Amino acid sequence: RTRTIAYTTDTLHLDSLTIYPNSFRLFCGTTQLSFNDYTLDYEHGTLLIFTHCADSVTLNYRVIPINLNKVYGDKNPNLIYEPKKGDRDKYMITTEDTQSDIFGGSGLTKNGSISRGISFGNNQNLAVNSSLNLELSGDIAPNLKLLASISDNNLPIQADGNTNKLQEFDQIYIKIYNDKLSIIAGDFWLKKPEGYFMTYQKRAQGLSIERSWGKDSTHVWKTQASGALSKGKFQRQIIPGIEGNQGPYRLKGAENEPFIIILAGTENVYIDGRLLERGQEYDYTINYNSAEVIFTSRNQITKDSRIVIEFQYSDQNYVRSLFQSATTYTTKKMKFWINAYSEQDAKNQPLQQSLTDSQKMLLSQIGDSLSLARSSSIDSIGYKDNQVMYRMIDSLGYDSVLVYSVNQDSAIYKAVFEQVGQGKGDYVFSNFNALGKVYKWVEPVGGIPQGDYAPSHLIVTSKQKQMVTSGVFYQIRKGLTFESELGYTKNDINTFSSKDKNNDNGYSGRSKLIGLTPLGKDSIHKWQLESKLEVETLDKNFTPIQQYRAVEFDRDWNTRNKGYQGNQLATTAGANFKNRKYGNINLEGQYYVYGTDYQGLRTKSNGKWKQKGTN
Repeated sequence: RTRTIAYTTDTLHLDSLTIYPNSFRLFCGTTQLSFNDYTLDYEHGTLLIFTHCADSVTLNYRVIPINLNKVYGDKNPNLIYEPKKGDRDKYMITTEDTQSDIFGGSGLTKNGSISRGISFGNNQNLAVNSSLNLELSGDIAPNLKLLASISDNNLPIQADGNTNKLQEFDQIYIKIYNDKLSIIAGDFWLKKPEGYFMTYQKRAQGLSIERSWGKDSTHVWKTQASGALSKGKFQRQIIPGIEGNQGPYRLKGAENEPFIIILAGTENVYIDGRLLERGQEYDYTINYNSAEVIFTSRNQITKDSRIVIEFQYSDQNYVRSLFQSATTYTTKKMKFWINAYSEQDAKNQPLQQSLTDSQKMLLSQIGDSLSLARSSSIDSIGYKDNQVMYRMIDSLGYDSVLVYSVNQDSAIYKAVFEQVGQGKGDYVFSNFNALGKVYKWVEPVGGIPQGDYAPSHLIVTSKQKQMVTSGVFYQIRKGLTFESELGYTKNDINTFSSKDKNNDNGYSGRSKLIGLTPLGKDSIHKWQLESKLEVETLDKNFTPIQQYRAVEFDRDWNTRNKGYQGNQLATTAGANFKNRKYGNINLEGQYYVYGTDYQGLRTKSNGKWKQKGTN
C-alpha cells in the first residue's frame, strides 16, 4: 500500500491491519527517512516520527490480512473460570523443558574425559592421537544397575610389568546386573569354575551372561555362559636358572616362537614352587612387549633354582573363538556342577599367515606330524642390491643348492633361513655383512644333514581344544563328605587333517572321601582327626585346558622331563590331627603310577604347632 498523509502531528495511525515487518518505507517529500528517524508499532499500526517534516509524508508498506491485535474467541473465558475464585491454574497449559539423557537419567554417576593430541616433526610427519576414558555406575531401571568402564587409546601400547597393579589402556567393560542376573559385554576375565580338572584364567572379548534362580536359598541353580574371542594362548615354560644371573630370561611361545607379546597380567611366576609377586619392590618385573622377566634382589637365582612361568601371549595366526558354560545346583547337603569349554581356531580366517591351496593340501595330509608342516621360503624376486641374494646351482649330485652371490645375472633368489636343529638342515651360518646374515650349504654325510638351518618356514596349524567336566559333592552324614568328578577332553592339533584322530579324546576321574572324627568326650573337642582317601585316574590322551596340579607335582615325583607315557593313577591316604588350641600335624601316604614306565611311593608330613612361646 502507498499512502500520502499531511504532516500535522508526529503520531499517525496508519492501518487497521497488522503491517508486515521489513516492508515499511517512509519518505519526507522525496527523501527517505532512516530507522532512527521514526518508530513503528507493527501490531497496532501506529507511527511516531522524531524528525519535523514541512511537507507531507509518503508511506510504502505491506499488510498481513489479519489484525493480530484483535482478540478472537468463540467463548467468554469467564464462563470457564472466575479469577476471583482462584481456579485459573486448573485450566492453564504449561510445557516442561526436559533434557533427554542418553545414559538413563540422573540415577547414573558419570565421569571421564576425551582428549586429542597432535604431534609433528621436521621430517614431514604428522600424527593425531586420541584417547577416551568414560566411567558409569548407578541405576538404569528399578532393580537394575549399570557398571561401565570404556577406555580407548590409539597408541599401540600396554601396561608395563614393573608395578604391582596394572592400568588397562584400551578396554570396554559394560555390566548390567541385579541380584539374579548379570550381563557383561566387552573385555573381561574368564576364571576357574567349580570343580577340580577344569582350570583356566583367560582374557576374552565378547559377551557373558550369568543367571541364578531357585525356590529358596537352600535350593539354588546358577548358570553362566560366554561367547567371545580369545585374546591369548596359554603356555607353561620351565626355565633353568643361571648362577648369579637375575635376568632377563626370555619367554617363548607354545610353537617355540622366539618373539611374542605377553598379555598383561596373565603371568604366574614360580621359584621352587612359590608364587612370586610382580613389582620392582617385590619379586620380579616383566616386559610384556619383549617377553622378558627380570628377578629382583629378593630372590637370588642359582643353577638350582626351579623357575616355572605360566602365561598367555598374543597369538595372531588365526581368529580364535571361545565358548564356555558353567552350571551349579546347590542344596544344604549337596552341590552338583557341569562345565563345558571350547576354544578353536577358524582355519579359514588366518591372520599373520596367508595359506595357499598347496599348503592347505599339505596340512591335510600330515595329520599330527607338525614337524612336516614346513614350506620352502625360497623366492625368485630378481636381483636386489639392498638384500642378501643367492644363486641356485647343482653341487655333488644335489640340486637346488643356494650360494651367496652378488652377480646381478644369477643372484635372483631370496630365502629366509630357519633354525631347525643340529643335523636337521643343510645350511650353517657363515657370516654377517652390511645387509644381514649369510648362510652356506654343507654337504650331507651318508645322507645325514650336517647343518642346523633350512630355507623354510613353519606353517602353524589351526587347533581345537574342548573340555567337559561334571561332578558332585555330597555330605553323607555329619563329619563325612564325598566328592567325585569326571572329565572329558578333545585336543585336535591340526583341524585341517582328518588323520590321527584316535588320540584326540581323553578321559579323567577323581573321587575323594573326607571324614572328621572328634577325639575325646568333652562337649567341645580339643582334638579332631581328619582322614582323607583320594583316587585320581587320567587317560593317556587327557589334555587339560591349563595345568590344574601343583606346580611342583612332577618335581615331587621326579618325573620332570622324563618323557613317560601312558595312563596315570594317583592315590592318597592321609590323617590330619588337629588341636583346637595348638595347631595340626598331617601325615600322608601317596602312590603314583605312570603307564608302564614309572611307579612310586611317597610319604609326606607337614604341620603347624604353637605352644608356650614356641612356633
